[in-house]
This record gives sequence, C-alpha cells and structure tokens, in this order.
Amino acid sequence: MTYLKELRATLQKTATNFIDCCNEHTVDAILSLRTDTCKHTHLPSSLGIGTYNKAEYGAFYGRFADMMKDCSCRIADDKEMVVDVESRKVVMHVKNKGSTPLGEYENEYMWILTMTEDGKMIQEIVEFCDSAKAIELMKKQQAQTSA
Repeated sequence: MTYLKELRATLQKTATNFIDCCNEHTVDAILSLRTDTCKHTHLPSSLGIGTYNKAEYGAFYGRFADMMKDCSCRIADDKEMVVDVESRKVVMHVKNKGSTPLGEYENEYMWILTMTEDGKMIQEIVEFCDSAKAIELMKKQQAQTSA
C-alpha cells in the first residue's frame, strides 16, 4: 500500500514538474521529462498535427517557444489531476493564457501523461486542445511569416 501511495505522489510530482517545464518556454525544458522514445499526439486529428517523437516535438515546439514567453500554463482552477496509479497515467485540464507578439492568447488542454514504471519520466503524451484557438494562432503565425 505504501508503494502505491508513493508512486501516486511521484506521478503527481512529475505532472506538476511538466507544467513547470512548459512555463520555462524552452525546447530543453519541454523535452527534459520525456523518455527518448516518448510520443506526443495532438488531438483532435482535424488539426492535422499528428504524433511526434521526442526530437520531432522539439522542432515543432521550437517554432512557438519564443512567442509564448509571456504565457503561463496552470491546472484549471476548479479541477484536479486524475491519477491512475496502475496504468501510471495522469490526466490534467490545463489552461494557458498570456500575451504573444501576435496578440493575446488563451487556450485550454486535456493532457494525458503516461509515465515510466518509477513515475519519474513521461513515456507518452496525448494532448487535446481547443482547436479553434490553436488554428487561430497558427493562422496568425503564418500571416506574420508571409508578410
């Protein structure tokens, strides 16, 4: 019983650390808790973003990192992490808000993190975001680079 309690606390800590890494807005930080084989899947699939391995996600995230420096991720106010110790999964409802060079940005996500056996590293991330907000940001970014 103590082992499961400790693993639960470790899973929660890793998930919290992941949010902290997101708030550093660097590729190194965003990749730091991922295993070498970590897969990151973006949903809904209608966004056309798909699944990235660790290196691919670093390149993808690198396109947005600098402009997100004044944004902050946090667990939604009225929500808690859902922790499934047996499957080593943590589900979080996360909000991101702040200003970017393209204007104010606000989005919300459901993240499903699957951790290693010891709960200290992330093996898989499934990210479901507000697709309208994501598309809006991508269009603004494309317009800026086309100008």
